[in-house]
Amino acid sequence: MSKKRHNRHKKEHQESKFDFDEAKDLTVGQVIRKNEEVEAGVLPEDNILDKYIKQHREEIEADKFETRQFKKEELQEAQAQEELTQEVSEITEDSAETTSSDVILPPLGEENQDLEPLVLEKQEPAEIADEKEEEETALLSRSAQAESETTSNSKKKRVFVIGSALAAALILAGSYYIYRQVNRSSQAIQSSQSSSSNQETQATLQEFNTLYDAFYTDANKTALKNSQFDKLKQLKAQLDKLEGSREYTLAKSKYDSLETQIKAVQEVNNQFETPAITDGVLDTNAKVKADAKFTEIKTGNTELDKLLDKAISLGKSQQTSASSSSSSSSSQESSSTTTDSSTSSSSASSSSAPASRPESGGLSSDGVNLQRSASRVPYNQSAVEDSNNPAWNFADGVLEQILATSRARGYITGNQYILERVNIVNGNGYYNLYKPDGTYLFTLNCKTGYFVGNGAGHADDLDY
Repeated sequence: MSKKRHNRHKKEHQESKFDFDEAKDLTVGQVIRKNEEVEAGVLPEDNILDKYIKQHREEIEADKFETRQFKKEELQEAQAQEELTQEVSEITEDSAETTSSDVILPPLGEENQDLEPLVLEKQEPAEIADEKEEEETALLSRSAQAESETTSNSKKKRVFVIGSALAAALILAGSYYIYRQVNRSSQAIQSSQSSSSNQETQATLQEFNTLYDAFYTDANKTALKNSQFDKLKQLKAQLDKLEGSREYTLAKSKYDSLETQIKAVQEVNNQFETPAITDGVLDTNAKVKADAKFTEIKTGNTELDKLLDKAISLGKSQQTSASSSSSSSSSQESSSTTTDSSTSSSSASSSSAPASRPESGGLSSDGVNLQRSASRVPYNQSAVEDSNNPAWNFADGVLEQILATSRARGYITGNQYILERVNIVNGNGYYNLYKPDGTYLFTLNCKTGYFVGNGAGHADDLDY
């Protein structure tokens, strides 16, 4: 321990004394405060901070590892004490200086007779300075330590935050990298699967189209091959493989149309003893079944629909012809057993109904409901009964030409038609041409060969 520190501790254990000359003019309160400053080692040249440190040494040493800030009230108290010191200094400036360190302060007045004399000690300036230096050093040390700890904690916190941020960034970067890799792998797999699936779809579509085209006899797909009808199931199997692809809708529509056409041809052919339609061609020699029933059929294929209509007309005409033949046979049997009067009556009846007689190889109209209401020329019964009028005679080649044109256009087949007298206008005989089932086709002039029906776009005026 240094000499100064030893002296300082020695002084601390000695009884503090106060200069009598300095305190003789002070009040009791001022003397008490001055005595506290002297005991604390306060010097006149000390500033407020020094005085406070010296007067609160015990508190500071008790909190030597903490930084203490002055409160506003404490600063005000320290300032008041400084002002008191200045007053005491001014009072004692004129007093004689004394070198004695011990002064006895007697009791002041009778009111303070019970108070013990105060013994004040004046400290040496060197000891006070040394003590001040040590206190300041302790304060600075605590401040530095607190600042060091704060800085260290701040650095640790900053390092922790930076480390956490870097770790989070690395985790995010790693996660993103893994996500990209997985995403690319998934896309590659999907692309590969899509490419493979597309190739399979295209191959199936090609097989479907090849098989579909084989059902038709021509590139325009107007006529069907009967030999391919049994392969419709194979086409359906190829269609099912395309289900779920964008090509499925078009393929399905093609299949549905083909299926409808095949069923229509099969239905009509089933009404004949032998197929009436084979590979888009009508067989006019095909014989209708006795129990055949015909209904109108439309498939959407214009050429096939025309062919189906011809086959149906052929079947109906055969049914009508068979009915007429049966009626004729019955009439002949009846006429052979009747009297001469019956024979005369039959002849008269035949002459009065010339419309039932086949004209130039056509079919009889007996038992057929003819569409006379559709005739372009009004039906005139009196003109029809004038059977010997030369107006009914055809000009050379007119009927043949009209029938040939009708066959070429598909209106009639062979001699499967009904030709009926309608009216005489301006010396010209007009006939109506019907299908075997009584459907009206057109009206013709037997002299000029002009004929016109009710179809759209035909002439509104006849040739009379």
